[in-house]
This record gives sequence, structure tokens and C-alpha cells, in this order.
Amino acid sequence: MDKKINLPKYWRYFTLGFLMLCWIVLVFIMDKPEWTIIPAFIVYLLINALVFRSYTLGVIGNYWYTIRHFEKAYKYFEKAVKSGTHHVKALYLYALRLLQDGNGREALKYFELAEKYNCGILMEKYITVSKSSCYWIMGEIDKAISLLEGLMEKFSYISTDAYTTLGYLYFLKDNLEKAEKYTNKAIEDSEDHAPAWDNLGQIYYKKGKTDKAKEYFEKALSYKEIADSLYFMGRIREDEGKEKEAEEYYERALKCSISALNTVTEEEIKNRLKTLK
Repeated sequence: MDKKINLPKYWRYFTLGFLMLCWIVLVFIMDKPEWTIIPAFIVYLLINALVFRSYTLGVIGNYWYTIRHFEKAYKYFEKAVKSGTHHVKALYLYALRLLQDGNGREALKYFELAEKYNCGILMEKYITVSKSSCYWIMGEIDKAISLLEGLMEKFSYISTDAYTTLGYLYFLKDNLEKAEKYTNKAIEDSEDHAPAWDNLGQIYYKKGKTDKAKEYFEKALSYKEIADSLYFMGRIREDEGKEKEAEEYYERALKCSISALNTVTEEEIKNRLKTLK
């Protein structure tokens, strides 16, 4: 990562310096009681909130996101982004919502902006994985793979999600050997990672090894209800002539959260249900 100016760090240093100056001026020079530092600091924070309004909006959004009030958080993220914020997490989470909604090109713009201001290694990994997902839904699979392989060259460890995504990207390129290699790497890293088991299920379904695929999809579902595994279990049950069970899997799939990052769409699932009914 290129050397960047860590604005939040400098703000913290400046704030600490301001507190020390307040203490010296108010307590030692003006002989005021120590509690007078508190209102002075509150005024300082209020001025900061007004001067750095776009950053403050990001901070507020992040607070709501942390306590899981997601819709409220995204309202603040949107305001922060429109105000030209430098708040990395606000930019990242706002872009992530765009990505999940299928707006890959728009999301990429904000991920790149977050990358410009980011100074943290962990966030660098998150941003790069998310950028690769943007290229994936934009149909630029080679570029998506290149980003993740570049990340692997730079760091000895990336993340379970990164290995899973890379495995799926190779699956899309019909390189099942590499798809399985990186998916297994994700499972080694985190055995309860449902999307990685779903990857294996799809790999073996594509190979025509249905029994093995079913085993992996069931493993994924033992950890988490995900639309992809439920959909493919429905397809397998259809192939077995168990249409009632297939229906149940499709109905369960429709109850899941389905975004542009899923490998199946709500429309596909509804169409399978329609053919059965």
C-alpha cells in the first residue's frame, strides 16, 4: 500500500495537543478549576463536527451500523458520501450496499475512493475483495481474478471470503481444479464458512457428481440457510423426481436474502417453482 496521510491519526494527535493546551492555559495560567476543560472540549468537538461535517456524518452512520440499525446507518452514509466524506468505512459500506444491489460500476467508484483514503491493512484487503466482486458482476472475470491473486502475492494471508470468491471466479472460468483448490483453502481457514461448502457443491454439481454435490450443499445448509445451496438442492430433488421436496427447497430459498452476489436470482427460483406448480 502506498504511503498515505492518515487523517484520523493526525486529528487524534491534534485533539490530544488541544487538551494539553487547554489544561495548561485554563488550570496553570488562568488558575481555573480542572472541570472547565470539559466545556472547552465540548465546544471544540462541536466546532469539529461543523467544520468536518461530511466526516461526522460517516461517524454517526458507523455508530448506527455498529448497533445494527442498518437502514438508519445507510441514510447517514449516503449523506456523508454526497457531502464528499473521507470516512473510509462510510465509503466502503455505502459501496457495499450498491454492490449487493447489482450496481457494480457505481460501487467500484466508491471503493476506489475509499482505497484512496484508506491507511489500514485489513480494510485494504476488504476493499480489494469487494472491488474484485464489482468486476465479477460487471462480467470482467479475469480482472477480478487478477486483483485477488495480486492480493495473495502481497500478503501471506488474505481472508476466508477472498479464497471463497477466488474459488468461485475460477469456477466461472471452468477451471474446476483451481476452483476446488481455493475453496478448500477457505474451508481450511474457516470450516463453518457456508459459502465455501456451497462452492464445492456447485463444483461437483457441474462435474455431474450429484451425490457428492448434495453432501456439500447439505453441509453448507447445516451452517447457514443460503439461497444458492437451497436452489441447487431443489434442482437435485427435481432430477430425482421428488418434486414436492424440490418445491420446499425453492420456497425456503425465496425466504433468504438474495443479492447480486448470489449465484442464483430470485427470478430463477420463482421460475423453477412455476414449472413445478
